[in-house]
Amino acid sequence: MASPDSVVFLESYYEPMAANLARTRLEAAGIPCFLSNENLVSLMPLYSPITGGVRLHVRQSDVEAALEILREVPVPLATGPDEASFAADAPDPVAPRCPRCGSSDVAYGPATRNTYGFWSALLSVVLRYPVRGKRHHCFHCGNEFK
Repeated sequence: MASPDSVVFLESYYEPMAANLARTRLEAAGIPCFLSNENLVSLMPLYSPITGGVRLHVRQSDVEAALEILREVPVPLATGPDEASFAADAPDPVAPRCPRCGSSDVAYGPATRNTYGFWSALLSVVLRYPVRGKRHHCFHCGNEFK
């Protein structure tokens, strides 16, 4: 029979970062815990499945509270509850929008259209010189714009 102060294995993680986040959440709630196999998995990530990953250990008396804390999904709030409805309707000022369809699914990179012809594109590749420049590309409608 295990005593309430005995240390037990609680959870296993394949990534040290996830294990450290769980450890930090438990310590923030006042539950003492520690990790094992963290250095081994950090140095040799391919051994993680073989060794059982990074193991999180707690006291027997804290198992139920620790499991409850780890079941909760942390949701960071960027705005207060009164500003949340306003922020959801406002467009993102940083993300560019496609002028054709208004989508924010846009990336900035080398232009994909061949606007300068075959020889110019070949010269660009051979000389490693971006003749066509960079443009925004909309993944929703395929439009390219500056």
